[in-house]
Amino acid sequence: MGSRTSRLSIILEILSHNNISCQDELLKQLAVRGYIVTQATLSRDLKKLRTIKVADDMGGYRYIVPGDSALKSTAEESESLPTLQSALHPAATSIALSGNIMVIKTRNGYASGLAYDLDLLASPLILGTIPGADTVFAIIAEGASRKALYDLMCSFLSREVMEAGRHYFE
Repeated sequence: MGSRTSRLSIILEILSHNNISCQDELLKQLAVRGYIVTQATLSRDLKKLRTIKVADDMGGYRYIVPGDSALKSTAEESESLPTLQSALHPAATSIALSGNIMVIKTRNGYASGLAYDLDLLASPLILGTIPGADTVFAIIAEGASRKALYDLMCSFLSREVMEAGRHYFE
């Protein structure tokens, strides 16, 4: 069995390339790759990676890793692995602003992961987020430039969502 760091890397790879809905499936995938671990160890690994379960397109659930900061904190030399944060969030369906509150609607079950990735941006424009099942509330810093906020969100959400909500930022 390899080190914890290499196991975490393999878990990230498995979750980014497979639709894993339960720990038993993940244990089997790890075993195929030579990592025999207990369910308790796997639970700790999933917690360390900050995985979450989200609704998938087929009415079930699957594990995702919203960002890769947990792995980097355990292995400073780790390679950058593909995660949700490395791409635009396709689960977002709309964006709106009201005063200093930004409201992002998502597909059901995806708000938590999106809010987590938004928090990972550590932007001074966004003070924090509150996720629901299909909605993220983000508190915008007092006096934040709407243009700067729009530019930030354009690098985070799809072009279609941002274009549809552009009028809120003008």
